Amino acid sequence: MTLMRALQVTSHGPPGEVLAVRTIERPEPGPGEVRVAVGAASLNFNDIDRCRGKLVSVPTPPPFTLGMDACGVVEATGEGAESWLGKRVVAITKNALGGIAEYAIADTVSVFDAPGQFDDAEAAGFLLPFQASDLALFRRGRLQAGETLVVHSAASGLGTAGIQLAKAAGARVIAVAGGPVKGALCASLGADLVIDHTAEDFVEAVLAATDDVGADVVYDLAGGDFVERSWRCVARGGRYLAVGFADDADNGMTGRPLRMACIGNIDIVGVMLAWVEDVDPGMRRFGFNPYGRDVADEVHADLMRLAAESAIRPFVGRRVPMEEAGAALDDHEQRRSVGRTVVEVAR
Repeated sequence: MTLMRALQVTSHGPPGEVLAVRTIERPEPGPGEVRVAVGAASLNFNDIDRCRGKLVSVPTPPPFTLGMDACGVVEATGEGAESWLGKRVVAITKNALGGIAEYAIADTVSVFDAPGQFDDAEAAGFLLPFQASDLALFRRGRLQAGETLVVHSAASGLGTAGIQLAKAAGARVIAVAGGPVKGALCASLGADLVIDHTAEDFVEAVLAATDDVGADVVYDLAGGDFVERSWRCVARGGRYLAVGFADDADNGMTGRPLRMACIGNIDIVGVMLAWVEDVDPGMRRFGFNPYGRDVADEVHADLMRLAAESAIRPFVGRRVPMEEAGAALDDHEQRRSVGRTVVEVAR
């Protein structure tokens, strides 16, 4: 038996209390899977929900290893995945788990070449925020040059990615963030206007900035009270993108008064990043309907081009070892973090 170190959720509760570095058995790749020697892995808001036992896409009882996305080198493969052997990759881990460990398993549908210009921490911080933002803004949101985009939680990992991608596409960006430090970061990334939602009403500020027309697209990473307020400042025919639920105590599963969306003649667009070729029939009947590898390749090729042109770069606000990941997630939950927090995996 070969052992490895991994960051595990030992029980449900606050991340700082329930996360521990443990020695566990190294996983083996199955058909169509790779095993990555991990150099770095990101922390995600979804990890907080996993620690606390809230609603997540793949419910898993403790103990389990945390980590949705990682960067490293493929050092073993299952049948059909041999072409990835020895390559430096970024990957969404199997079942969006297991990435914060010395070794992680990923299905090849979610494995991609790592951008050579980024170190492991930056590359780990690149994958999910930029793929999700590209999918949301362009394929789902149909954002065009010259249009106005509002980004909620704009200083987060996805928010900072969204700002950069929208600016690269020629859009006008209004960033909504909490406090002057986060606002300054958004401005440094190219936001045309920054709104501090803790100091002013973002609805009034957006309408004032658009002569009461409203934004063409709202990229909502917060949910909760931001939802219906956002609908009031979307332009007629504009698109509201439901992407994240960081401020929604019920994880976005409560009902919304859709009549308020009707009176504005706006589009409500759902977005979920998951690359799957064959959807389980039961999951399809539940409503799960993700894109496949063909779209993933288009998205990743676009992002690799922009990265090579230095038009985009992940903002890594903090790098921590495994032992400090719990405290870092506590900070994330209390909105004390900016950009992407990445765990650097040492052997």
